[in-house]
Amino acid sequence: MVKKLLFLKQMHYLFSLALVLTTMYNVKVLAIPNSTKELKLNQKIVAELSLAQGYKTNEVNLQFQTYRLNVIQNMSIYDWNLIFDSGYQFDNSTNLINSGNTPYNNKYKQYKTNVLLTKALSSGTLLGLEYARSSQQSNIDSTFTPPPPDNQTLDNLGLTLEQNLWANYFGTADRAISNSVRNTFEAQSILRANNLEEVVLEAIRQYWTTYTAQENFKEAISSRDRYKKLVEAVKRKTSLGYSNPGDLPQAQAEYESREQAVKSTSTSYINNLSTLITLLNLAPDTEIEFDVEKTLPSVPKLSAKNIEELRSVRSQKYKVEAAKENLIASRSKSVPSLNLVGKISSTGWGENSQDSYSAVISANRPKYYIGFKVNYHFGSDIQNEDLINKKINADLEETHLKLQTLQALDIQLQSERKVHETYSLALSTEKQKIFREKAVQEMNRSYSQGRTDISILITAMNNFVNAELAYIQAIGGYHIALNEWAAVRDELIPESSEREL
Repeated sequence: MVKKLLFLKQMHYLFSLALVLTTMYNVKVLAIPNSTKELKLNQKIVAELSLAQGYKTNEVNLQFQTYRLNVIQNMSIYDWNLIFDSGYQFDNSTNLINSGNTPYNNKYKQYKTNVLLTKALSSGTLLGLEYARSSQQSNIDSTFTPPPPDNQTLDNLGLTLEQNLWANYFGTADRAISNSVRNTFEAQSILRANNLEEVVLEAIRQYWTTYTAQENFKEAISSRDRYKKLVEAVKRKTSLGYSNPGDLPQAQAEYESREQAVKSTSTSYINNLSTLITLLNLAPDTEIEFDVEKTLPSVPKLSAKNIEELRSVRSQKYKVEAAKENLIASRSKSVPSLNLVGKISSTGWGENSQDSYSAVISANRPKYYIGFKVNYHFGSDIQNEDLINKKINADLEETHLKLQTLQALDIQLQSERKVHETYSLALSTEKQKIFREKAVQEMNRSYSQGRTDISILITAMNNFVNAELAYIQAIGGYHIALNEWAAVRDELIPESSEREL
């Protein structure tokens, strides 16, 4: 009696791991706190929980955020660039004048300030605005005649324009690279939705795996109880002298095997349960109950999915466009750089800063420059090799797109076939389970009447156990196949997950 009480206490503890509260289908997942102790799970809640608080969802989103840097870095070439330097210089160096050899000991205190503001445009134009001031206090050797002013200030204000005319012709390469970066980012954005869908699919697979483990555990207990009753029945027949030799040891041996099955299935259930709790980021002591419909849903009738609308195909199209833009940029940069350069500047001089500033603003002493600047890198043939590489990448992405389109069609058809297969298997195993149960009932009555050998009864009971397990596995397999089919059709998670972070 004590052993029985201990056993019942152990069973109560194991079943407590699967105890949960019923939740409506339209429950708001975000309202479920992480410290929830009791939870009733169905597929919809599993999907919402994995998206709302799963660690892997967070990992996917954070990984996607890292791709934003490439877009910002590319656009930074059009930033305003300000360079400012200012300093003081004391000059007491000895120098010669004309061709004589008489040294002059002049002393200069100079204050220099330079400001340069540049801005690159998408048209391949570089604008520059420069302002420079040099102020000088001098102590000239008395032998130097006529002596210059002790204080002088020189200001210079200039505007520079530089335009690409050959390489990066009017910004062709820069714009192509920007388009490539944006297309790559769009491709990653779409793939992020696919990655989130895979996270949800993994959670749903684990949900059904855990449910199957729980049902296997329950079936192991039921099977052990049936064998326990068989052992008791054989003992009664043995005490009355009605049993055959060896009947009791056979029944006891099968009972012991069912004891081992209870232990192994309980371990499997607890392990899968902890994995599910971790995937959904629930409190470790959360008690879960599975909200599973007893009626097997029939195979849905879905219209054919347009392959061009699938995320994997749309993402690959963006990659193709990105590769083509890189090829355009490489072609534009493979020729020498020829730039048109224009400069206009004004200078002003005075014995004080006010006079020099007024003079430079009045632009009475302008300076103009127009010319060309050529820059060509040669020797390693890197330009040609880069062009070849970009052409190969473009062809490679085109090949990937064709293959992706064909594979997407194949996977859809295969997933649909798998759904029909697992549905038929579930229906068949359900019928087999019913027949096996009926066979056990009839064999049990026949054995009680002494018309059937116990080995035949044990075989029938084992077949019924196997049929029960196969049916449980078939139910889980069918539901997983349904979700995999939805995933390949991009229908497992909302389309908004592709755009929202």
